[in-house]
Amino acid sequence: MKIIKGFPSAKSVLARQAAAEFYPVSAALRQRIRELFGIDDPEQIVRQIIDEVRRRGDAALLDYTLKIDGIRLGPLEVSKKQIAKAYQEVGAELASALKLAAERIRSFHTAQKESILSSVTKLGSGQLIRPLERIGVYAPGGTASYPSTVLMTAIPARVAGVKEVILVTPPGLSGTVPPSTLVAADIAQVDRIFSVGGAQAIAALAFGTKSIPKVDKICGPGNIFVVLAKKMVYGVVG
Repeated sequence: MKIIKGFPSAKSVLARQAAAEFYPVSAALRQRIRELFGIDDPEQIVRQIIDEVRRRGDAALLDYTLKIDGIRLGPLEVSKKQIAKAYQEVGAELASALKLAAERIRSFHTAQKESILSSVTKLGSGQLIRPLERIGVYAPGGTASYPSTVLMTAIPARVAGVKEVILVTPPGLSGTVPPSTLVAADIAQVDRIFSVGGAQAIAALAFGTKSIPKVDKICGPGNIFVVLAKKMVYGVVG
């Protein structure tokens, strides 16, 4: 963690530092990416991944998932059957907790939207809300699942009136998406879920592939490779 005190210092640091400097690369990770790509520069690697996905689409997604994660994916899109099975796997207690969290998130953002709409001044000035057509949500995965990320990004989008919400999330070691993530996505009314992560998933959302549609905006956190990818496609998407 880097602690910056005061606006002038923050402005100076943000102006001169690259995203990679905020996410230090450990010696072990640097060695790992050197073995995979022959170089240890995260920015160069991410740029290469984006170019490949833009050029080769789904084939590049499958290749990079196998190369980086060692997982040979089947269909990229998660089926309704897999989502139904996820409810059985998480159990009633967790499903109930996710539904309660979703209700509270939805209630807050509904009130926020109504407040914005009712804040027009006597002069007629205010804020105009125009929802996007389609957004992409990135939920981190792999060794851990983050269902809260899905709820806190997809639900506000739905409340705002976004017509279509696409979720991308990396598969776990078993090659499948964690069930808690799938249940959260279903509760949050995500339209489509794709089992792919990393910079390649961000590139797919930005440019579109045969399987994954292009979106207008990408939300959600990720590691250094995801952050760098989001930075590089900014302007193509929000």
